[in-house]
Amino acid sequence: MRLIVETGSFGTEWAIIDSDQVISTAKTEVINPFLQSRREISRLVRLNLPEMFFHQKYEKVYYYGAGCGTEERKRIVEASFTTQFKSQIVVDSTLLAAARGLLQNKEGIACILGNNSGSCHYDGKNIVASVMSGGYLLGDEGSATVLGRMFLSDVLKCMAPTELIEAFYEEYEATPFMLQNLVYEHLHPENFLASVCVFLKGFQKHEYVQGLVKRNFRDFFSRCVQQYEHIGLPFCSAGHMACDFLPLLNEVAKEFDANFGNLVEMTPMKGLLDYHLKNG
Repeated sequence: MRLIVETGSFGTEWAIIDSDQVISTAKTEVINPFLQSRREISRLVRLNLPEMFFHQKYEKVYYYGAGCGTEERKRIVEASFTTQFKSQIVVDSTLLAAARGLLQNKEGIACILGNNSGSCHYDGKNIVASVMSGGYLLGDEGSATVLGRMFLSDVLKCMAPTELIEAFYEEYEATPFMLQNLVYEHLHPENFLASVCVFLKGFQKHEYVQGLVKRNFRDFFSRCVQQYEHIGLPFCSAGHMACDFLPLLNEVAKEFDANFGNLVEMTPMKGLLDYHLKNG
């Protein structure tokens, strides 16, 4: 029996698998060792996960999550989960979850285009190359956070269409000064920036919004994807930006000799379970 855990921008998915079947599933809040201590993660898991998950004997617990880019952060999750489940804990990134979940055992280019972004060259089992994301200040091209930042900059400089500027200020009940404060005084400004994409999604047929989204995706391909030898390889992406703007993503991808086709999912969990059912 194994426990598979994957955490993304909107929550954490849990699944117990045994032999060739899924035994039970659950959803809890986001886990991120970059933002939470070992004790905070333990408390979150203990208070939110159904009790039956703690009464199983697991051969292994596989955890895929954001904020696990260094051994130090991985150890935070390992320590917390070891205390909770008394099992061998394997901690990996959400990027590997996307690759395994969507490409299975095929070589290809795996991406995450959600609140944050990431990309890698996957050999069918592990990541063999990855361009550093850089976070929302130094990178994260293609993400909702960067798209939100691009739009708000245009709003403050009156470079966005007037009808969108007026609609935005009305919906957020804000003035330009208040908007700056919402960003710079926010505890996690990247979350506020990403939330702006909910507004933009409502105007996704607007020529300006389509241009902004495509510019964001082009930056992602030119600064990240083009660093891999990707020609001829399948592409996949997890994340709401890829799902919400899939026609525009495919349009830009073709400019760079890539094609996502149907290999796009909001979360890779379904495919991830198939991967572990087949590969252990």
